[in-house]
Amino acid sequence: MNLKFKRVIVTSGPTREWIDPVRYISNASSGKMGYEIAKCFLQYPVEVIYIHGNTLERYAKVTGAKQNLEVETTMQLRDTVLSQLQNDTLLVMAAAPADFRPIMTAEHKIKKERNSEGSKGLLLELEENPDVLKQVDEYVKENQIQNSLRVGFAAETNDLEKHAREKLTRKGLHFIVGNVVGHGKGFGEVESILRIFGPTGLVKEIGPLPKENLAEALVQFLVTV
Repeated sequence: MNLKFKRVIVTSGPTREWIDPVRYISNASSGKMGYEIAKCFLQYPVEVIYIHGNTLERYAKVTGAKQNLEVETTMQLRDTVLSQLQNDTLLVMAAAPADFRPIMTAEHKIKKERNSEGSKGLLLELEENPDVLKQVDEYVKENQIQNSLRVGFAAETNDLEKHAREKLTRKGLHFIVGNVVGHGKGFGEVESILRIFGPTGLVKEIGPLPKENLAEALVQFLVTV
């Protein structure tokens, strides 16, 4: 098979943004989808670079990948992805990076404080993290990287197609893979439905299937585009 790319970067799992030494902001992503996608690419003549956040332990290493790289924060994820970009690269951004981080991380564990009226609560001030895929698009243009195919994911609780297509345009993607998430949907071991959108709309729908089968079907689609 004559593939259009020689290197595949797959990102996986959630990032963490620390509030204090024992608490952090993150999300419910297990890393399974990205892990399964990276595994599926091993059967093709490409270099597989697997970049993962705080996945479940069983999804933290893809045996056979050229590199397994671990990151913690969204900024680390961005920097690691940019460092691996080169000509003839497919990027599959299946990670679930935290969109916000605390403006300041407390040096010590934040204690509960009480007054005569009871608990004072805790007010966190957050700032936006960088948009990794948007910065990838800018980096590719600035450095004149050739033949760069970029695929994002949109995990949404409602209006999937609307949000997915907006992200595709805003982030300079070639395709975006949408799925509906929530309690009992999309995260972990549950079966899911994937909808692949391109610039003109829905291109392909896969599922409902286990994530191993979804990943296989998605990879089969990507190697033929």
